Amino acid sequence: MVYYAALKEPTRTGIRGKLEIVPIVDKLENDYSFVAAEDSVVYLQTNNGASNYRIVGVDLNKPDQRYWTTLIPEHNKYTLEGAYIVNEDKLVLKYLEDVKSRLEIRSLRNGTLIQLIHIPLGSVDSFGGKRSDSEFFFRVVSFLTPGIIYRVDLTKIPYEAEVLKEAKVTGFDPSSFLVNQVFYPSKDGTLIPMFLVHKKNFQMNGNANTFIYGYGGFNINILPSFRPDRIIFLQNFNGVYAVPNIRGGGEYGQKWHEGGRLLNKQNVFDDFQAAAEFLIKERYTTASKIVINGGSNGGLLVGACINQRPELYGAGIAQVGVHDLLRFQKFTIGYAWCSEYGCSDNGNKTIFDNLYRLSPLHNVRLPANVTAQYPAVLLTTGDHDDR
Repeated sequence: MVYYAALKEPTRTGIRGKLEIVPIVDKLENDYSFVAAEDSVVYLQTNNGASNYRIVGVDLNKPDQRYWTTLIPEHNKYTLEGAYIVNEDKLVLKYLEDVKSRLEIRSLRNGTLIQLIHIPLGSVDSFGGKRSDSEFFFRVVSFLTPGIIYRVDLTKIPYEAEVLKEAKVTGFDPSSFLVNQVFYPSKDGTLIPMFLVHKKNFQMNGNANTFIYGYGGFNINILPSFRPDRIIFLQNFNGVYAVPNIRGGGEYGQKWHEGGRLLNKQNVFDDFQAAAEFLIKERYTTASKIVINGGSNGGLLVGACINQRPELYGAGIAQVGVHDLLRFQKFTIGYAWCSEYGCSDNGNKTIFDNLYRLSPLHNVRLPANVTAQYPAVLLTTGDHDDR
């Protein structure tokens, strides 16, 4: 929700009386974040009427939604993740383009594109710059680098991202590895993006140790990131590290999230299983060499997938998983997850049946086929694990 107050002329004693709080948005229906103010107009980033987000202008003299204007319309494919004002009248927009960051500089006056900033494949995870500055900074992380800080000088045209500082890991040569992004079909034909990381001299002989990580929920994006334990695995086991960006996340906006929540939750598991099938089909690996991993909602993902397709994996690591879908809402913060999974307490038989059909705890079975036993499974919990 968004409110504003008109401030009187500041005095030495500060604000002494009650402020009149005027609502701009008084319903919890959409996301809003403040971008900038120009005279009486406030600019907000929102998914109101735009599942991939847009930037609207709200004139505080007439804040009713009927009078809102659109400065940056919703992109039909890219998701707008952030907006920043620099150099007085320039708007730096951070988009998610097929799970990779994209930076644009646009005019705050009319939203027109000034220039695209070319950056390497990865995720922009931090930004620095003020409206009064003629420069800005951002950091890019990826599967092969823990972080490169870039500087953009806005006094030099065309604008270029120059490396200011790069973090390096002793004993690790990123040039010895490759990162590829592939798109594979899920059970219903939906194309799912997946990052694959392996050595440059990797041989596709259908026998590689393969680690697949997934999450798929709560509108959370799983972006390129750096972790030393992955590098150890890749260096010493000549393996493949795979990250499928399955539905339930927000990689393609709210529609991608909706495609994997509530009664659509099975899509998440189908997407994840299809990732393993793709890697086997394309001769990266074989089922007995695949380890799957996820935490929390990702732990639910692992538990459900080893129940549904035990023959597809060699091992599963489920960390602090939501394994009991019929009772999660009865403990600690679990009730807050009902909007994602549904709730067995609300008397809706369709929702109950869906939860019961998917719940890892309630679907452990002796495999019907003696040749398709459960994979090795490691279940981990935590000292204060509420899942």
